[in-house]
Amino acid sequence: MPFVRAQVVEGQLSESRRKALIDGLMDIIVNTMGRSADSTVIILDEIPAARWFIAGIPLSESGAGGGAAAVQIHVSRGTCRPEEMEAVVEAGKTLVTKVMGSWEASNYFMIQELNPDAWGIDGSTMTAKRKASG
Repeated sequence: MPFVRAQVVEGQLSESRRKALIDGLMDIIVNTMGRSADSTVIILDEIPAARWFIAGIPLSESGAGGGAAAVQIHVSRGTCRPEEMEAVVEAGKTLVTKVMGSWEASNYFMIQELNPDAWGIDGSTMTAKRKASG
């Protein structure tokens, strides 16, 4: 049940690029991570360039081309193998470059493993959900 938060600099995405980014993230979740699309949540935040800082300088003033992306995928600890995580990060880089182009600023693609007892959905921890599903 991945929980994905994608953050991009505001104004980078047309409707078609926004759809391509979300579709690409779902493809990574389903085909690279092997997770169910039905239980995946993606939140897309668009951050003004004046509020995205690299080296303490807002992108709006940095001359770095004004674009950047950060994608965080939250999963339960121990549910991804290291080679799977590497493949997800590589696929994420490819996706962001394909959809949004490349620029001087860094793009981040992170997998955050959470304690399955410390997160969940609908009032049940991931541990409880795993026990209930057998």
